[in-house]
Amino acid sequence: AAEVPARLRGGRSRCSGRLELLFAGTWGSVCATGWDLAATRVLCHQLGCGRPHLVPAPCSPAAAGASPAVLQRVQCTGREPTLESCVFQPGPPSSCPMDR
Repeated sequence: AAEVPARLRGGRSRCSGRLELLFAGTWGSVCATGWDLAATRVLCHQLGCGRPHLVPAPCSPAAAGASPAVLQRVQCTGREPTLESCVFQPGPPSSCPMDR
């Protein structure tokens, strides 16, 4: 699997903020169903940030308005070494639940 670079933007440190992934040359936000503590654990491990304290809201208005959504579904067990080892469904989500 190709590596999927990840970064957190807009937080107070490189280990906090809004999640963005690099897909097909474009940094985009994640509005994915299935984004949960397991996926967050994999992300924190990938970024070298230790254990997650907070699961980033996948569809917060801030995330949705910041950059185009590039991931509509993700499924991680929490044991993957990096995010690309998880099950991905790329593409803009059909519905982005903005207010949840």
